[in-house]
Amino acid sequence: MLVLEPTSGFDVVHPDARFPVVESAQLDPVPSRLLRQPRRRIDDLPELARGSVFVFQTNDRFALAPAGPKMLGSEVVVKATMVAVVLTRAQEVPAVATLSAVNSASRLTLRAVYNCRVIDPVRVLENGCWDVRANLRGYLLDDAKLRMLAVREDAGRNPEVGQRILARMFARNQLEPPHIPGMVVKLVDVALNVQDENGWVPGPRRSPEETANFDVSDRDRFGDGADSLPRDRYES
Repeated sequence: MLVLEPTSGFDVVHPDARFPVVESAQLDPVPSRLLRQPRRRIDDLPELARGSVFVFQTNDRFALAPAGPKMLGSEVVVKATMVAVVLTRAQEVPAVATLSAVNSASRLTLRAVYNCRVIDPVRVLENGCWDVRANLRGYLLDDAKLRMLAVREDAGRNPEVGQRILARMFARNQLEPPHIPGMVVKLVDVALNVQDENGWVPGPRRSPEETANFDVSDRDRFGDGADSLPRDRYES
């Protein structure tokens, strides 16, 4: 059974699987060369991963270096104080968020998987996104109604509450998906797990396609009233 870490947005199976920055390094000043153009050594830079690019930092500015043999002698590389290896190929990224629970005997953990692809690596770093898992976990937790559902006394034992949490999750994703400047983010899968005195218990799990067939119109079972208007714009 997959055991999810209860307090962070990191996948415990792959704890070092950061995205999009997989490596970074501080760069020393390039020594001056008498009558010759300064040039950085290739071994000053970390190794590029497959489907990645170098992004260089000078003070508070980020930039890509020109491609080709002139890269190491370019002003961007020579004056840089830091270099980051940024993955630009699409990758599935897990985000794990623990939802508070009134019943101390159980708690809910929401695990979402997103397909992430960097389209502007400079903009990604300019906006401070070095590891998107933290951003995605923040997105999962930034929903007051979802947290209200999670603190119901029967949240850990009533499967209908879990179904409603997932339905709200997908409805919110359609209207207000995660916004990461410089990156395309698409929800792939969501699972809800329950931790009780017996350990982790797999809860409901749905893909976006499956959720399209899930009926959340019957609100009596949740105390909302089937004929009343939705209490918020996510209709849950």
